[in-house]
Amino acid sequence: MITKFPIIENAKRQARLCFVGMSIPTEVKDIDGEMIQVEKVLKFNRTALKNLCKVKKEKVDCRYAGGQDTMIVPVGKPGSRERVEELTKQYEAIAACGEEISPFSFKGEDE
Repeated sequence: MITKFPIIENAKRQARLCFVGMSIPTEVKDIDGEMIQVEKVLKFNRTALKNLCKVKKEKVDCRYAGGQDTMIVPVGKPGSRERVEELTKQYEAIAACGEEISPFSFKGEDE
């Protein structure tokens, strides 16, 4: 991996922001109907130029990536027949008690 020096990255960003746009020569009719040559300026998206090197990465929830099993009493693998049967039993027991609890534990709930 190449080391990025902050002073060089800042210089690159400032150089990009110096450019406002690009001019393109075009021909237009004036009021008298004569063709005159003018320059049309296409402006650059300055925000996109400023953030050219930055790449947005979305955070992946570890529960969806298959990393952690957050079941309190883990039984079988997620999606297996054994687990579905065990969850059915647990939900029936929870419904019989009349409580609203989950057989899963997430970090957001603990804190």
